[in-house]
Amino acid sequence: MLETSDYLKNDCLKINCTVGVVVSAVDCSRLHSIQVPESDIGAHFGTLLETMEGSDVTFNVAGEKFEAHKLVLAARSPLFRSKFFDCAEDSEEIVITDLEPDVFKVNPYVILLLFLHKKLNACALLYNLILFIWIQAILHFIYRDTLTEDVGNTASSSSSLSSISESLTAKLLAAADRYGLDRLRLMCESHLCKDISVASVARILALADSHHATELKAVCLKFAAENLAAVMRSDGFEYLKENCPTLQSELLKTVAGCEEDCSSGGGKSRSVWGQLSDGGETTTNERRVRQRT
Repeated sequence: MLETSDYLKNDCLKINCTVGVVVSAVDCSRLHSIQVPESDIGAHFGTLLETMEGSDVTFNVAGEKFEAHKLVLAARSPLFRSKFFDCAEDSEEIVITDLEPDVFKVNPYVILLLFLHKKLNACALLYNLILFIWIQAILHFIYRDTLTEDVGNTASSSSSLSSISESLTAKLLAAADRYGLDRLRLMCESHLCKDISVASVARILALADSHHATELKAVCLKFAAENLAAVMRSDGFEYLKENCPTLQSELLKTVAGCEEDCSSGGGKSRSVWGQLSDGGETTTNERRVRQRT
């Protein structure tokens, strides 16, 4: 019977089927989404610092007391972890004596006004105030993982050679290096990088070298090498020659590297030695490093 069927042709039987699939569930993830807010752990730890609840260690800064928590400090800083858990003695008070009064220079008229208004030693008042802001900024970072507004303001307003090395950002960079706060060090490097200019690069380079700020140091070396003629005429370069002779050799190595890049690039940009030969007339003291985006 199959042999006589019209559906059988050349001993082949073709069957067409339509298959239907019934979906019993809807993929909700494609239709809706739930936004997860950014981490607020810093805010919670900041509240812990503000309330001082459960504090078990005290910072003594020029007689001013700041309460903190050993576990938080130890979790953030290898130096504090070693101090609290590796040492035999149980330290409940940390006396801060890192900063010396003579490293801060201020306008003498400001000191006179403070002295007349407060009826006390203005230098001591200024020293205590800076210590107060300094330790607050460090604790703010340790608990909240952010910088205080004071750091941003001082970094953006630092223009003179002395103000850069004596700014709150520079002091925090030193503290970050001492206490092993790597993220704080990078944040300070980023702020100081914005102040790099022909006039300031030598001082910032010395600062970066003394506090192991490797990325800031690399930026300073490259900027100084690319603007060597103008940098060599700056007061900061004289400071570099007198106080940091080893950095001069590193600068020369960077200059050599810039020359190689210039040669391999087909000579489109003016070489470093070309700048020196014409006195670097096209490079001004106001030239600043460009921020990478």
